Amino acid sequence: MKSSLKDTGLYWRPLGGNNIDQISGHCYQYTCVWTRGGQNKYSSLLVDLGKFDNHQALGIQNSIAAVPDIREVLQDKELNLKALLLTHSHPDHLNGIIHYIRAGYKLPPLYGGRYTKMVLEDLYLRYQIGRTKQPDFVVVKNGDKFKCGRLEVEVISASHTCFDSFGYIISDGKTTVYHSGDMKTDQTTYFRRPTDLKRLRQLAGKINFVVADFCGIDNDGTAWREADVLKALVKIIRKSRKNKIILPVYPTHVEMYVIAFLAALKLRKNVVFQGNEDFYAYLDILERYGIDFAKMANGKIRVFKTMPEDPAELQGKFVVIGAFNDLNETLLAKPREIFALITARTYFNPLKGQLNAHDIPFITLKDYPVLQGAGHGFLQDWEIIRDILPQAVFIPMHCPHFVAESFRPLAEFLGFNIIKPIPENNYLFKLCGNQYQLLSKSPAVWMVAGEDGCLTEVWQRATSGTGFLKRTFSRRRTVQKFKMMLCQRRKTNAGNKIPQTIQHPLI
Repeated sequence: MKSSLKDTGLYWRPLGGNNIDQISGHCYQYTCVWTRGGQNKYSSLLVDLGKFDNHQALGIQNSIAAVPDIREVLQDKELNLKALLLTHSHPDHLNGIIHYIRAGYKLPPLYGGRYTKMVLEDLYLRYQIGRTKQPDFVVVKNGDKFKCGRLEVEVISASHTCFDSFGYIISDGKTTVYHSGDMKTDQTTYFRRPTDLKRLRQLAGKINFVVADFCGIDNDGTAWREADVLKALVKIIRKSRKNKIILPVYPTHVEMYVIAFLAALKLRKNVVFQGNEDFYAYLDILERYGIDFAKMANGKIRVFKTMPEDPAELQGKFVVIGAFNDLNETLLAKPREIFALITARTYFNPLKGQLNAHDIPFITLKDYPVLQGAGHGFLQDWEIIRDILPQAVFIPMHCPHFVAESFRPLAEFLGFNIIKPIPENNYLFKLCGNQYQLLSKSPAVWMVAGEDGCLTEVWQRATSGTGFLKRTFSRRRTVQKFKMMLCQRRKTNAGNKIPQTIQHPLI
């Protein structure tokens, strides 16, 4: 890679997150090149270091994870890796740190939110990583500014499904990139900052590129607001007319812990937290972070960390919030009083089977998609960002390569300037002002972590339909969906002036 960094300027390369099909294991490299005494000098940073979920499909026995290949930037001292910026605490953005440490690598200082630091410290305990092996951690918050060598960084809050989620403004003085992290434009987040649209407007004249979370781009409209998720929960539970409510939540999406609790509080139903090890670990971190459920209850309802031995303590009306796939005896005592709301697509399939076996009514995301909430912006969320940053070139991340490529006709109609070609992992781009150039395409590699901590190199390949993740992305259906959305937008915009795509010449 370094042989391509011949000229001064800012370079960007996805190492994970711009995958062929299934998307996880995020990591992005930024390198600034300048000259001193006629020789090139470098400053580099990484954004995120996650794990790839479907590691089993890569074919290495006894694998426990797969992580992006960052060996070059770690080992080449001239690249001068100054920092690893963390957007948030989800495993596909964070957990790669653990496996590089276990493999014996020394990582640069980490920058992230306090909640992210707490999640990482919990991982250190789980994997028995001592203090001497842990990299330094700098806690940041919205609005913080700092330097990484020649690169200037500003922290900007982002709406997502966990606490302390951030994007980053990264600049070499000539070119400025807004790296969005996982985000939506929803301003109704509870107990945490939403995406800082005001600051983006202030920076609009300076931002040249948006490395954009296009995970939800194939959904029209805006992502569901958390306020609307809360309203839907209250309405559905009230309409059920049941005393006992089962409300399972996905373990890492802690915003649903809070929203589900607020719904129970509004309906004056006692709350029982019940779940697996992961759920209780995140619940503990959330409470140590400062979310006090007992204080929020204010004596109006009772809050239990586990199902009480004496069901009479629940006073007959309660909501069970957690990550579990088993119904206990207390619940099954009076199944006719139970109603369940399933808030994840496949995670709670065994629970669905038990509900059916006991003839307990429940609803799923098929009935009410809003129940899942959304951590990623839909198409109109990104139209809002396009309106705020009309001159910026958009670089898709966090979606399959072919999804972003299929989006291009609709994007051009809507006035987005999308980078050409759509980046895949290990594509190297030079960014200069609003100009850009693809410098190289190299085969991407995953490092598969074994139980012994060793990393094995495996070439990236399509993994949909294999391994423990069976979900697939259909290219044909994606193309058809975007065609339908384009047709609808043409009808909507009939007679109106259609925005033209802003063209920027290549370097």
